Amino acid sequence: MTLRWKIKTRRGKLDVGRAQAVWARFGKYVRPHRGALFLAFLSALGVIAAAVAAPWPIKVVFDYILTPGGMDGSWIATGLAAVSSDATSALAWVCGAILLVAVIDGTFAYTRDVLLAKTGQEVVGRIRSDLFAHMQRLAPSDLDRYHTGGLLMRLTGDIQMLRQMLVNAVIVAVQSVLQVVAMAVVMFYLNPTLALIGMLTVPISLWASWRISRKIRKAVAKQRERESEVASHAHDVLGAMAIVQAFNREATEHQRFKRQNRSSIRAGLRATRLQSKLYRIVSFAAAAGICAILYVGVRSVLSGAMTAGDLLVFVSYLRAVNKPMRKMAKLAGQVAKATTCGQRIGEVFAIAPSIADKEDAEPIVTTRGVLTFEDVTFCYEPGISVLSHVTLAIEPGERVAIVGHTGAGKSTLAKLILRFYDPDEGSVRIDGVDLRDVTLASLRERIGWVHQDTVLFGMTVLENIALGRGDADRALIESVARKVRAHEFIVDLPKQYDEVLGQGGSTLSGGQRQRLALARALLREPGVLMLDEPATGLDEPTRRAVEEAWMAHDNTATTLVICHRLDRMDRFDRIIVMRRGQIAGTGTHAELLANCTEYAGLHSAGADESDDTVEARAAC
Repeated sequence: MTLRWKIKTRRGKLDVGRAQAVWARFGKYVRPHRGALFLAFLSALGVIAAAVAAPWPIKVVFDYILTPGGMDGSWIATGLAAVSSDATSALAWVCGAILLVAVIDGTFAYTRDVLLAKTGQEVVGRIRSDLFAHMQRLAPSDLDRYHTGGLLMRLTGDIQMLRQMLVNAVIVAVQSVLQVVAMAVVMFYLNPTLALIGMLTVPISLWASWRISRKIRKAVAKQRERESEVASHAHDVLGAMAIVQAFNREATEHQRFKRQNRSSIRAGLRATRLQSKLYRIVSFAAAAGICAILYVGVRSVLSGAMTAGDLLVFVSYLRAVNKPMRKMAKLAGQVAKATTCGQRIGEVFAIAPSIADKEDAEPIVTTRGVLTFEDVTFCYEPGISVLSHVTLAIEPGERVAIVGHTGAGKSTLAKLILRFYDPDEGSVRIDGVDLRDVTLASLRERIGWVHQDTVLFGMTVLENIALGRGDADRALIESVARKVRAHEFIVDLPKQYDEVLGQGGSTLSGGQRQRLALARALLREPGVLMLDEPATGLDEPTRRAVEEAWMAHDNTATTLVICHRLDRMDRFDRIIVMRRGQIAGTGTHAELLANCTEYAGLHSAGADESDDTVEARAAC
């Protein structure tokens, strides 16, 4: 059950249930660590006991040693008289007691802090791991609404803030409350009037915490949003530094970064000011309480109603109570921050993958490579069709080229086959089975894909080639590398196949990255091979050698090649011409030249020209 308590402020209402909702969402990560948290709680009790006992040895000095007879008849005087014969030996016992309290406090505080730190790191690690795994299950369209920087912030800073709430906050809150209660009980025992005066500061501190927490939460939400923008901008610029420098954009991008950074700083200062304001209110309330106790207490000591040692205990307790109250005030700010961060993380967890296995989905056992599009219509955005009523059948082992102007829908066909998206209408089938009826993992295991924008990872060359086939041995990897003419540059690297590549393969040329990507796809021995302009960045001799690798007779996969350069097209069994999301023609190179104006225009003018240019040329 979620609490619906709301506290009115000048700017709205603070819903107490927000923090409870975040805890309900992430509390499962804490439950396995209940044993460690219980030990941390017991250690916190030891710290409380040390804090309650801390001023009493000084009270003994004031009331027994400095004022002989001041504690006559008390249990402290009786006990001290039993172990000491004079003031000097009593002072030694008092010093021993002070050291003992310090050892107890230090030991229990160390145990508590270590247990909380260990538990917190384990909780954070598990949440981060689950969040990363969840992100990987989402389709590209599911993450389009988020910037990369925003996702990185959720994986790093937001989760660290959440740890404060899930692990530290509970122990800190319980310890602070129990410490205040324990000291209040002793204070009422010593002098109820002074205790009431001292406790008047508690509701003031609590009121300030509730009142300001809502503002802190809003300020933190804005701060996190600004930090995400800064991270996203930095990610974009650092990932495209060559373009930035080539177009002399350094100063412009620096100015953009400075503007976003200033905005982030302002948002952070707003949150810090609110936290500082809360701290000042609590500190002032505590100081006012100490003044009141000193005024009333000193008069009581002078009148003989209480001893100087009792007054010392009161002042010490009130100063000690101020510390947990400040912790509670700080905790209110942390919980407000953590609530915001938890909601940001929860937003991503709440995204249900738009592409997922059906409950009755079955794995593909073997793949013949028959691909069928049955009246497929697809839109990236509602109402704007990228593919419109596409019907197509590709036979096993067939080598098919897909051509057309930019935006005609060529790459979308490949994405539907990989099931990055599902069609809005119609179906895509492999070996007669709807792709939605097979498991994603088994489908993608049988497809080799070389994207136009080659993606390599900061791993060794060997690991990059073997990315999709962990059981491949070194000999097989080298054999495939030779086939695509990658072996010849790999052996020139300092560590050859064990060379660690830079981020994105930045230490290699575009053609070298393309050859590694092709080797990675062929290593899987896929039933379906899809290539998006596989010869990009290659010189003519290397281009021909690479093409021989996927055109060779031992490549029995159904092969689809998205072509942007239309030369040597007679090597394909069939060519599919796309125009504005529809099939404008299909056939061999000779048939299309004779019967398809669209293809003839593409072949003679080049696929990079606009539709209007081709149409004008055809009309002439």
